[in-house]
Amino acid sequence: MLKRTFWGIIAAAVFTAVIILGGWIFTLAVLLFAVAGLMEYFHLVERTGRKPYRFLTISATILFLLFSSMVEFRSLTIVFFMSLFVLFIGAIPVYYSRGRSFIDGAVSLYGFMYVSIPSGIAIFLRSLNPVHLLLIAGYTWINDSMALFTGKLLGRHKLAPTISPNKTWEGFAGGLISSIAFGYAFALYAGLNPYKLALFGLVLSITGTMGDLAESVIKREAGVKDSGKFLPGHGGILDRVDSFIINILAYFIMFVVLGIK
Repeated sequence: MLKRTFWGIIAAAVFTAVIILGGWIFTLAVLLFAVAGLMEYFHLVERTGRKPYRFLTISATILFLLFSSMVEFRSLTIVFFMSLFVLFIGAIPVYYSRGRSFIDGAVSLYGFMYVSIPSGIAIFLRSLNPVHLLLIAGYTWINDSMALFTGKLLGRHKLAPTISPNKTWEGFAGGLISSIAFGYAFALYAGLNPYKLALFGLVLSITGTMGDLAESVIKREAGVKDSGKFLPGHGGILDRVDSFIINILAYFIMFVVLGIK
């Protein structure tokens, strides 16, 4: 437990410093994270018998993130993303003729959507204001921590026993309430709309839990406990960011539609 706490503090400090520094350091860090996360994902799906398009997916990810860091994340980025999507679709018959299945292409495209798209959006949000990413991290951390604490203290009813036996509805409720309260309190401190950020807290609590469960399903299919060995006592990269990367997508959607003021 002490080792886990120590490395958790170190990781949080590095994460915060990289976001605040921004620039090429942040872009490089996101790029390395995305590639490493994809490698973990490939390892998991390969244990299920699939053969993902490693080279294509990693190449598309690098191109997408570099492009996202150089242009404004609007129409040009969407066009570029759609071009990569067409590339994936076009690659399926090519790989199929070499003995790979359609499912191999599908899991490759899922990996790109799962890891690379949130990474590109993270670069865009950081270019607007580092507070966006720190706020998403705050929501995610508060929800995960309070769900764990409440679940251990009051947990009786299993949330998803066949996927994650330790999660309970009581823990989920504790995380959700804490996430809503965090958003409301942050908004009052920052002079923003407290009802909007409370709504953000509600949604991100739900989507973060969904992201956690989705990664747990992949690990169960692969027959492993952790996605990797990135941090002592914490498992792999995907184990640490499974909720965060989905929350990036959910936050971005709400930010575009509702704003935060």
